Amino acid sequence: MCTIQYCKVSRLYNIVLQGGLLKLEDIFEIGLLMDFYGQLLTESQMSVMEMYYNEDWSLSEIAENLNISRQGAHDFIKRAKAMLLEYENKLHLVQRFVNNKERINSLLEYMAALDYDDMGSGNATVCRQVEDGLMNLIKDA
Repeated sequence: MCTIQYCKVSRLYNIVLQGGLLKLEDIFEIGLLMDFYGQLLTESQMSVMEMYYNEDWSLSEIAENLNISRQGAHDFIKRAKAMLLEYENKLHLVQRFVNNKERINSLLEYMAALDYDDMGSGNATVCRQVEDGLMNLIKDA
């Protein structure tokens, strides 16, 4: 059973899974880590992570499927998650991806501010900002 709750204090939506709490931002983070580094996990680790995070299986269901204890399923997920985080701490691919996405969004905002009918001095400043942003993207690639 899964329900979604909104927390007014943190302004985040949370998913409540059979008495446990899993934040949507955690699911998003794990999803990104699995997209970038999932192929570095063993087949069984990737399968269990898919079951838990993408297919919404409970620890009990995973344990039953693998013929292990519920604690064993929890430890399995914990180790796989730790490996994904270790890869990110060493390679920083997800952080680079997120940073580049933020930069691109900023550039798109600058581009939306352009008035193509009247390219006055104000628009020239915006064009320079876009050019600087693009140069930063090229340097970081």
